[in-house]
Amino acid sequence: MLTHHRKLTMNDHRSAEERIYLKLVESPLFQTYREAFMNATGLSLTLIPFNENFKTSAQPNEFLTPFCERANQCNACSGCTAANRTLRRLAGDRPETITCFAGMQETGIPVRAGGKTIAILKTGQAVVGSSRPMDFSEVKETLVDSGVPLTECAALEKLWREIPEHAVKKYEGAITVMAAFAQQLSDLVNRLVLENTQSEPDPVVRAKRFVSENIEDKICLENVAKHVGVSPYYFCKIFKQSTRMTLTEYINRRRVEKAKQLLLHRRNRITEIAYEVGFQSLSQFNRSFLKYVGVSPTGFRQKETSSKYMSAVPAM
Repeated sequence: MLTHHRKLTMNDHRSAEERIYLKLVESPLFQTYREAFMNATGLSLTLIPFNENFKTSAQPNEFLTPFCERANQCNACSGCTAANRTLRRLAGDRPETITCFAGMQETGIPVRAGGKTIAILKTGQAVVGSSRPMDFSEVKETLVDSGVPLTECAALEKLWREIPEHAVKKYEGAITVMAAFAQQLSDLVNRLVLENTQSEPDPVVRAKRFVSENIEDKICLENVAKHVGVSPYYFCKIFKQSTRMTLTEYINRRRVEKAKQLLLHRRNRITEIAYEVGFQSLSQFNRSFLKYVGVSPTGFRQKETSSKYMSAVPAM
């Protein structure tokens, strides 16, 4: 029975992450930015789930170069599948770039929230500067080893030579802009985690409303449970089941979200903002902010106000 309960909990947890991913992909923010990014840079852009076992029709299709598309049809890109698994693993914590056997690069940037990676923002294949081999012979050797006929290699070479080349500086600039957008998506994840869902029990909905209305005050479990009319034990149980968070974590997330707005629109000292949103100490505020946003309050304010496009860019 205990094993079965654990299995259910793990499946429910995975489903919660999947729902967040789907909302990200379908959000107007992602759809609008994706189109603008592709038009401006000539690079494709996809948002893939960090959990590679999760497949959905809402996931954007990969934009393959004609060379990659034909190579895939010839089953010549088993190495690419392994490379993409590597990119997903490496980019789970920080931006990473890999180069395939044909000299094309892909960059992945994590979209994280609450210390977890939800998705990877990823470019399509691109030849960057001198990343492409000078001669096709090296690429041809790999293709032949994969079972591609020599007659097909000739057609692939033509497509390979037609792949446009991106200047290094322009590619780096595109990745910097992409990193800033990954931070915006991370902020959206935080908001999606906190919002109410139709499936939540009434005590949970009422508790969230109570927290929002009293966020500046000291909020304890006993008072919240009393307000919604259930025992503290039962409340903890249904709140964790519904939100995948403890009440304390939910309150801290709410306070951090409010602090982010105050940091952007007020010049108050960080200590004043920490107490205004309900934290009892500056150290607690700093720890929570770093955990849920990924940077310190000072770093967040500096990066968000320094430039429209360079806000909160993760270290490259």
